[in-house]
Amino acid sequence: MHKRSLVDAKAHFSEIVDAAEHHGARVLILRHGKAAAAIVPPGDVLGTDRKSARAVRPSARAVQSLLGRFGKGNARESAVADLVRGRR
Repeated sequence: MHKRSLVDAKAHFSEIVDAAEHHGARVLILRHGKAAAAIVPPGDVLGTDRKSARAVRPSARAVQSLLGRFGKGNARESAVADLVRGRR
């Protein structure tokens, strides 16, 4: 997975989306050096096979692997509070 700063991602957003769509690139966007977002190919989220465009049911292991790449959050905590704390 490539890492890019938020400023760079904003300046090259169209290129990043094209790379994800056509080449399967995965990009982690960093804000102040911390992971803020990710751009992944649509098949990673929708569970589709890009070549055949048919639905593919991912295995539980594949889902856990995908979720593991994004880190763990606290479901009981406000996303806003988490963002504010990350900026300090």
